[in-house]
Amino acid sequence: MTRLFVPHPIRTFVISASACTFLYGCASAPQQEGASEPRPQPEPQQVADRSFTTESLYALLVAEMAIDRKRYDIALNNYVQQAAATRDPNVTAQATRIARILKAHQPALEMAQLWMELEPNNSDAQLIASAELIEANRLDDALAISEQLLAQDEATAFDAIAVKAADNDLASVTQLLARYESLAARYPQNYQLQLGLSVLLQRAERNDDALAAIKRAQKLEPDNVRAGFQESRILQQMGQQDLALDKLAVLVEQNPENIGLRARYARILAGTDIQASREQFTILNRQSPGDRDILFSLALVEMESGHLAEAEEHFLQLLQRGYYQSAAHYHLGMIYDKRQDMAPALEHLLQVEQGPNYLAAMAKATEILARLNRAQDAIAVLQTQRPQVDPAYREGLYMIESDVLSGTGQMMDAETVLTAGLSEFPDSTRLLYARAMLYSRIDNMSAAEQDLKQILALTPNNAAALNALGYTLADKTDRLEEAYLYIKRAYELTPDDAAVMDSMGWVQYRLGNLKEAIEQLRAALKAMPDHEIAAHLGEVLWVSGGRDEAREIWRSGLELNPRSAIIRETMQRLKAEM
Repeated sequence: MTRLFVPHPIRTFVISASACTFLYGCASAPQQEGASEPRPQPEPQQVADRSFTTESLYALLVAEMAIDRKRYDIALNNYVQQAAATRDPNVTAQATRIARILKAHQPALEMAQLWMELEPNNSDAQLIASAELIEANRLDDALAISEQLLAQDEATAFDAIAVKAADNDLASVTQLLARYESLAARYPQNYQLQLGLSVLLQRAERNDDALAAIKRAQKLEPDNVRAGFQESRILQQMGQQDLALDKLAVLVEQNPENIGLRARYARILAGTDIQASREQFTILNRQSPGDRDILFSLALVEMESGHLAEAEEHFLQLLQRGYYQSAAHYHLGMIYDKRQDMAPALEHLLQVEQGPNYLAAMAKATEILARLNRAQDAIAVLQTQRPQVDPAYREGLYMIESDVLSGTGQMMDAETVLTAGLSEFPDSTRLLYARAMLYSRIDNMSAAEQDLKQILALTPNNAAALNALGYTLADKTDRLEEAYLYIKRAYELTPDDAAVMDSMGWVQYRLGNLKEAIEQLRAALKAMPDHEIAAHLGEVLWVSGGRDEAREIWRSGLELNPRSAIIRETMQRLKAEM
């Protein structure tokens, strides 16, 4: 038995959006098309506090005028040049701040380092340099600055350094962790050190130590929200999901106006309690009605929780504001499809541009056209789109076109499309797999076997191909020992995959091992209730003498899929009656 798994698009977004963590104050998610944010304007500077050459004075005055006219690129260029030429601390500080506002990381770092050279004990210069070093992943250099700030009894960046380090490989984290442990022992009263230490310990999967470190941080600053949030992250990683959510709920209750905290809480809830997540996003949307990311997340959880009218309204608002255009079109198309309102569904789906939802939108749009007996229109859409899109999407369009053709009984045309796709993408395991499944449907077993073996030549540990080849041989041939070896390899790679468990049960049945077959097929049906698994389990039970249970299993399978051809064929072949 073979299955394809597609991640849930709604839950995937809502949860992954929280990767930009509230805890460490990172920037919001990247802006969508059509979005713009006003840049903060640098404070005007007194540029004539000391003697400048005429050329420098003129360049600085032009820079200030450029700031007034919001031409920050000109201002930055002039200030950087004059910082290098004059080595004036005020000019250098302004150059640094402008670069930071523009997120021009390289000049920001260069100017901050020059500022530190000119004013070695200026904590603003040190913190900005540290931030830019963190951005550049030069964490040892950033740590050295924080150690200097610590000696000056100034604010540090130990927590931010640790967060950045947590994205690195474990060897790098372990090396940095040793330095944090040493520093924390010398400065046990430094809150940021304890917080950073907790983050690194969590990354090293030393959760008990991480929890102890964050408890020490909380003793130093009992009301610090970031420490409370870090505690909840550790508890989640330790598998104590309910306790983690309880901790977050208390934090949100204590800090009801903290939008970042509530947003993080809402996104975590989306993975466990979609209704509670919706309630939190509704509050967030009232608190911050102009936030496009919150509005989008709210629309997603509304759709997931079945509140389609509200989701529709909010996706339309996003379109009107120019945010998340493709995603909004896609989800509106899915909403209208659920309502069987085909015209607007097609209108929205066909406006989805290349990106995460593009192929899913094309698949759904062509499925709708096929349902409306407009298969040729579906083919025309795909053939028009294919030359215009990136290669990564062309591969998928070949597969969708083949599905449309095979779904309307045009098997030879479907095979021709997949073969054309393979001429463009000869090593595409996806196209090879699709063609192998097509060959299996038309009983061209030798061609199916050839394609599956080509996949295994390209990717020897491809569990789906191993399972498909083994199942095909077990179901259609007498090469049962060979089939068993392929399925056994797939089972070793993915022992919890219900499709692989089903294949293992089926090959055991074909080998005559009825007890092992029933055991595997029961486990498969429990893991994934499915009419095909029910057909297999019912057959093995029938031939084993458990005919009443077999009928019950088939009956439950028909409830899952009333039109199941495999159950009806099995019962007819066995001369079984309900």
